[in-house]
This record gives sequence, C-alpha cells and structure tokens, in this order.
Amino acid sequence: MNLLLATTTNKPVQESLMDLFQMDTLPVGKLSVSTILISLAFTLLLSAIMFFTFKKCHTPMTYNQKYNITLVMLAIVSTILMQLIKQNLALSLGMLGSLSIVRFRTNIKDPRDLGFVFWAMTIGIASSSEGWFLGIIGSILLSIFMIMTGDNKSQSQSRLLVIRGSKANTDKINEILTAASGKSQLQAQNLLEDSFELVYEIKAKHMDEQKLAEEIMALPGIDTVNLLAPSADLG
Repeated sequence: MNLLLATTTNKPVQESLMDLFQMDTLPVGKLSVSTILISLAFTLLLSAIMFFTFKKCHTPMTYNQKYNITLVMLAIVSTILMQLIKQNLALSLGMLGSLSIVRFRTNIKDPRDLGFVFWAMTIGIASSSEGWFLGIIGSILLSIFMIMTGDNKSQSQSRLLVIRGSKANTDKINEILTAASGKSQLQAQNLLEDSFELVYEIKAKHMDEQKLAEEIMALPGIDTVNLLAPSADLG
C-alpha cells in the first residue's frame, strides 16, 4: 500500500522532470530574425563602449590592440552562444559541461584585463536575455569607473634614459636633468677609460622627454641617447 502510494506520488514529479529536459519551445532554426539582429546590434553598441574604455585606460606602452579586438569577438560569440542554448535546458547543461573542461594558460599581466573578459561575457548575456537597460547602465558605469582609475596618458610615466658617450661633461648632463620639468634619479653609472654609460629613471611628459633627449644629444662627446620603458610596462 505504501509502495503504491509512493509510486503514484512520484510519477508527476518524474513526468515534470522529463518535460523540463525535453522542453524546446522555440527551436534554434525558428529564432526570430529581428530578435537576433537586435541582440547583435546591442552587443556591438556595448562592445564599442568596452573597446573605447580598454584603450582609454591604458597607456600606449601597455595597450594591446589584439587583446582589445579579442574582447569584442568574445562578446559577440557569447551573444550567439546564449541565443542558441537559452531555449533548451538539456543543451545548456551539455554546453556548460563542455566549457568546464576548457583551460586557459595565458598569463594575465594586468589584473584589469581579466575584468574586461567578464565584462565581454556579461555583454553577451545581457544582449541575448534582452536585458537592455541593465546592460547599458552597467557598461556606462564600468566605463566611467575604469577611465577614472586607469592610466592617464596625460600623466607622467616612468622611463629609463640611457646616455652613452666619451669625454663628455657629466656635470652638464646632471644640470640639464635637474633643470628639466619632472623628476630624475640616477640608477646606474658605468665609467670606462674612454667611455661612459649613465642610466637615469625620469618621469616627465612625452614631449618633455623628447626635448630632454635632444638637448642632451646636442652636448659634445655624447654618442647615443635612448629612452626605454621599464620592463614592467612591456606587454
């Protein structure tokens, strides 16, 4: 008697689960063309905001254009993928299991780049789920926040100034660096019998750096003047 009651009670639950996994209210082939186009257009709009933000909050030395283009591609792929799987629970679970075995071994040099990856994925989810308002407001807020906290191109950036020459007046070089706008600090000094090498860390605007290098290069006895980015800024 109890066994029969349990079987009768669980039958509707089993049927509901079967119906849930077999649910396919809108097959992939019958997706509305207008819905797809609107989702992709919205994805491109938010991707443009993300693309501009990524470029704006990096310096010319740290900006990676290929990575920025990849972020846009990731947003579009996420939109297409979500459009394909959102109508079928079984397909969604299968796709989730497939993606769980993917491993990315690329080193992320800037922690912010990982945040942009999640931003791109969120754009795809918002576009495919018709979350227009949340997507646009979230992207605008993220853009403002990242630009305000990012690297400002107008600010001074640290550079290494390498000066090589022979029989030059090093005191004159120090006077030029001291008088220049910005900060400078001697990092290394190699003096040989007939030549020398000086390495300074300077912090000045780009135009000031160029004028400083030209002024030092004009001194007698100077062979080369090189401006280098610190190793930490190289992408």
